[in-house]
Amino acid sequence: MEFRRVPDLAAPQGYGIPAYLFVPAAPRGGAVICHGYGGSKEQMLGVAVSVAEQGTAALVIDLCGHGENGAPIGPMMRGELESGLEFVRRFGRTAAVGHSLGGRLALMSSADIIVAISPSVIVQMSPQGKWMFENLPSPGIREPHSGYVLELLEKLGPVQAHSRPSLLLYSERDIQAILDGANDLMALLPGAEKQLVSADIRPDVQHENGLIRYLPRWFNHSELKFNGPACETVGGWLADHIV
Repeated sequence: MEFRRVPDLAAPQGYGIPAYLFVPAAPRGGAVICHGYGGSKEQMLGVAVSVAEQGTAALVIDLCGHGENGAPIGPMMRGELESGLEFVRRFGRTAAVGHSLGGRLALMSSADIIVAISPSVIVQMSPQGKWMFENLPSPGIREPHSGYVLELLEKLGPVQAHSRPSLLLYSERDIQAILDGANDLMALLPGAEKQLVSADIRPDVQHENGLIRYLPRWFNHSELKFNGPACETVGGWLADHIV
């Protein structure tokens, strides 16, 4: 398998998009892999390797405001994903794979098939989730103010209905607001299937403090991109659907 940095990937506005590329010996398609809010391309390497080992070329990118991408954070990240999809079309059919915010972007993309890992599609953010974003911001993101994620989601707009093959992958004990959002997505996306990861996740805790009860769910959501069974599921599902 070939692994290299991609030096010439550009956003529609002309600035560069930092990216890594995994290319198997005989790729059967190409996938763009996107991290979540506060993440980076390095955090998605496990997913990328699982995808590439199953025969799909994997392009991992830094979204604007994250990692090595010096562009200010904003809704132009949708265009960055589309630039990535245009790049991987040289390998055949395209897939968009994303975690959390990246999962939402994947569902909004023009990819032929989609994998959304615990996508940030919610009816309403819980007070605990809002507190986490406002008080424990990730050092990996350059946001104009703590809690900017809600403003960004509004600017990106809603996921639109489509019938393309899509995998919605969640932790069995994911953030409840995200699990609730899966119901709306299943109604909106007739080509989607939902799977739950039950292995290697944190148990719920009993505590009088609601934030403490929330934390295992937060970690299960955040850590799903590192979860071995989840990565294997993504790679295998893509291999079955991209040909």
